[in-house]
Amino acid sequence: MMYSEKQFKELQKKYENELKKLKEANELKEKENKLLKQQNKQKDEIIHDLDKNNYRGQCESLKLEVKELKKKVVDLEEKLGIARISLEKNSSNSCKPSSTNGFKKVIQNNRVKSGNKPGRKKGHKYSAPTVSKNPDETVRVSKVATCTCGCKTKEKEDVKKDLITIKIITHTTQYVGTKTVCPCCNKEYLPKFPNKLKGIINYDEKIKALIVYLNTYCNVPNQKCTEILSLLSNNQIKMCTGTVVNTILQFSKKSKPILKEMKKKILKEPVINEDETPIKVNGEFASTIGVFTNKISIIEAFKNRKLESFEEMGILDRYIGTVCHDHNSIHQSFIQSKQAECNFHILRYCKAEYEVHKWESIKDFMNYLLELRDIVDKYKLEGKSLFTEEEYDKAKSKYLELLNNWDKEYLEKADKDKVQYYKSVKALKTRLREYVDDHLRFLTDFRIDFTNNLAERGLRKIKTKLKIAGGFRNLKFARCYCDAISIIDTCIKQNMNIFETIKNIFMNKKKIFAF
Repeated sequence: MMYSEKQFKELQKKYENELKKLKEANELKEKENKLLKQQNKQKDEIIHDLDKNNYRGQCESLKLEVKELKKKVVDLEEKLGIARISLEKNSSNSCKPSSTNGFKKVIQNNRVKSGNKPGRKKGHKYSAPTVSKNPDETVRVSKVATCTCGCKTKEKEDVKKDLITIKIITHTTQYVGTKTVCPCCNKEYLPKFPNKLKGIINYDEKIKALIVYLNTYCNVPNQKCTEILSLLSNNQIKMCTGTVVNTILQFSKKSKPILKEMKKKILKEPVINEDETPIKVNGEFASTIGVFTNKISIIEAFKNRKLESFEEMGILDRYIGTVCHDHNSIHQSFIQSKQAECNFHILRYCKAEYEVHKWESIKDFMNYLLELRDIVDKYKLEGKSLFTEEEYDKAKSKYLELLNNWDKEYLEKADKDKVQYYKSVKALKTRLREYVDDHLRFLTDFRIDFTNNLAERGLRKIKTKLKIAGGFRNLKFARCYCDAISIIDTCIKQNMNIFETIKNIFMNKKKIFAF
């Protein structure tokens, strides 16, 4: 098809217009693509920033969580350390009683096993039993007349063997008197019975002494006391539990003058031992305070163990000698007396810390205290009564030096570990340094014991009573029981017959103990 020149120019123009439009459209698309790329880039940057910020937030959150976990770990380590110390404490390394040991065997002293067989050792004098010189009855037994070989035997000497029994015989004395009446006014008069006959049925001093002995020293319950007396007398002694209680009350009343003299005597002693132990009275906690020497025991019961109880006792607030005790801060109020603390308690506390931490400084300190004790025992055998001033200063310096080593080890371990259960170690060494003179008081006077075991043994009878009875109905009877135990324990220390002493007190004999 042939186009004219005019048509060709129109077509060319149209083509150029279309091409121009396509170029414009293409430029527009490029601009749009460029804009989309910029937007995508911005989106990527925003997404990156969001991811980055989120990561940082997570990191901060994790850091806080780690910090909290570390704190919990320290707290758990502290609780674990305290729990370990508590679980490993027993009667050998703390003040816990032996009844809390359970089935675990605990060695109560620092003695080393010798390996020797039990029983009498070679060289020990044997005390053979002896037969009675004046028997109540003699029975002849048949002799062996013929030997196993067929010969007749000859008499050589008598062989004696005793069979001992007991016979409980009751003896009742009935007092009879005639009641009289006035014929004028009809006023009646009872006969004049002895003062010891208060009721219809009365018991003499022997039976009363047996009641006190069984109920207090042997810790036989009231009902069991009546049963024992009934069985031993073939049911001739029929006694109610109220009689047992009244007998204990009566014995306490009759013992008051003797206990008063015992207090006067103990105030003159150069050294005494004191201790307290809780009791239960009517379901509530009360306290007993005991003061002891080698010859005298005084125990009293109080509502609590506060200062007013010690003042009410009337001994420690007036005493001017040396008091050995178990770190009772109340004694610091009595400035007129010197204080000596029980070192066995210190050894127990040190042992508990050593078993947990294994510090050699603690072990060295323990060994030095035991070394001082052995030196004192040696000096006593040599007739010495105290350390010289030079010896005491040397011992005190060594004591403080070992505590300084303890300080160094504490700073190394405690600062490094950052564990709070080391505070028990810190408290113990602070106490040892503060009361160094009280702990070493036994070096200045050998009459002062290394321990306070004398007082602890004296109060053991109270704890035995509580294990059986559980407690006391009222404070009055608790005090009466303590009065009886004070008398009985003093009897034991003076090698006196307990039964006869109790009987003599019921008979109102004034001179009981030889002070």
